Amino acid sequence: MNGNSHYTKDWELYIAGKNYNNRLKPNYYDTVDTNLAFFHDDQWRNVGGNDNMPKPQFNILKRVITFLVASLTTSKTKLHFEPLLYSINKEETNNIDISDFANAQVSNLFEKWKMDFKIKDALFDASITGDCGAHLYFDMSKRPYGGSGAFKGIKGEIELELVDGVNVYFGNANNRRVDSQPYIIIAGRSTVKELQAEAKRYKQDERDINTIDSDLSYMEQAGDAGKIEVETDGDGKALYIIVYRKKKVKRVKKDEFGNEITNELGEKETEEVETIMASKSVENAYIYKDIDTELSCYPFAWLNWEKQKNQYHGKAVCTGILPNQIFINRMFAMVMYHLMMSAFPKAVYNADLISNWNNEIGSAIGVRGVGLETNIKNVAGYLEPGTMSNQIFQVIDLAMQFTKECLGISDAAIGNIKPDNTSAIIAVQKSSAIPLENPRANLYEWIEDIGKIIFDMMGAYYGTRPVVLEQNGEKTVVDFDFTQFKDHFFNVRADVGESSFWSEIAALQTLDNLLASDRINFLQYLERVPDELIPQKQQLITEVKAKIEADQQALLQQQQVDAEQLISQLSPEEQQAFYSAPPELQQQMLAQIQQPQAPQM
Repeated sequence: MNGNSHYTKDWELYIAGKNYNNRLKPNYYDTVDTNLAFFHDDQWRNVGGNDNMPKPQFNILKRVITFLVASLTTSKTKLHFEPLLYSINKEETNNIDISDFANAQVSNLFEKWKMDFKIKDALFDASITGDCGAHLYFDMSKRPYGGSGAFKGIKGEIELELVDGVNVYFGNANNRRVDSQPYIIIAGRSTVKELQAEAKRYKQDERDINTIDSDLSYMEQAGDAGKIEVETDGDGKALYIIVYRKKKVKRVKKDEFGNEITNELGEKETEEVETIMASKSVENAYIYKDIDTELSCYPFAWLNWEKQKNQYHGKAVCTGILPNQIFINRMFAMVMYHLMMSAFPKAVYNADLISNWNNEIGSAIGVRGVGLETNIKNVAGYLEPGTMSNQIFQVIDLAMQFTKECLGISDAAIGNIKPDNTSAIIAVQKSSAIPLENPRANLYEWIEDIGKIIFDMMGAYYGTRPVVLEQNGEKTVVDFDFTQFKDHFFNVRADVGESSFWSEIAALQTLDNLLASDRINFLQYLERVPDELIPQKQQLITEVKAKIEADQQALLQQQQVDAEQLISQLSPEEQQAFYSAPPELQQQMLAQIQQPQAPQM
């Protein structure tokens, strides 16, 4: 910095958060850096050992974590908003439930964000470091669908970014619940030019803008790479923090249509509501301060891999099995070192009889001063190397096996067995997936929290804008006033992909068998097959339904033609009686006509 040691009040909160992390045992920042290093094949840092000893790495951490993350994200993730009553809140023009607009918009956002990849990244971060956060914000510079067509002139989109756990600080660090925090701090690093330009947009004092200077405050960033930045002759980068805090404010009451409510005297009625205020600053200057976000909840969702008592940080997979990984590497290193030192036999010879030993292949060694009766084995020989105990390899195998089994990774789960008994494989696989239930529940909660934030932000920022809806396989654009969301409550449900690959195979096999045995028809089969297995499934269902309706219509027409032909064969009196009969009697008469006549004897 430029020598000014004055901190902003928000920066003092940030320093208090860093002090808390440094007081954790083991140190939180050291734990995160060590876990990242071990996952990325740097497993001999600070471990010690002989410099001449080999340093092998058998990275079971990466295999374990990759398997666990893949098991939690085998198919796409969906988010559903459900109203309390489906019979209300219908749009008069299109008979569409309000929740359909929320579901359609969230689906569009998830597709734009590539949410499935973000979920994988978040799970990798949480499994390695223990935590990951999702920060949502409204970017006015973005244009939905590029501002084309019906979206021309529409400004602003909701954006999502993943935040490392080391850059998140809770006001109440002993409670992991986001909604109960007095404040939440999100830290990051950006170029000085970008921060100064942002401060100008918020009309900050020129003197405060000039105090924004580059710094070297990157020691708390995650991993070794986070502490290395590009060296330039320009302005460099600076650390910034965004502080969200709750505050009660008075606002004018509005009715369900967004109109301000007044009393009998014509005065506007007000109510006290809780809102989220936002401030952004560097060490000694604000970029913006106390901006009313108009949100009712923090725009931040927190994910722990495994929750810990009385602290907001979670526990990572790496942290628990790091000692096992070190032991396995060390044992292999000692085995290799032993083989290097003693695997090849040592030559021993009588120096009084042999002046110089030549160990080259095929070379002759001259011996002097010995009689013919002397045994050459008494002149030179080889020492037998010491035998290594087989228990070493047994212990290494057991360490790797027990580590995987304690984490629920059996041979059946990863497919290292012959698929002779499918039912047994499914049963073993389901039982081995039990250790993933807690991380899966945390993931569901995290995604649902994101859904609540999106719903809150749409009601606060979207206003009236077009929405892309999909009905009966066709996409349409419908205008909708999102301010209605402020007056409604929706249940949010996350549907995350099946954790069991085998359970999906079993379900598909069951559907195939039902279709082959004519227990279900092709339309029923399509409606139950997962969407990702059949491209454009909804469009195919629509086409199949249309074909079924066309076939039924053609059958009815053919039956009508056949009936007319039968009637034409009747006598005029019988035809007159048929047409004058009620429809029910006509059907009975047709049935009698169509019955084959018994042959006369």
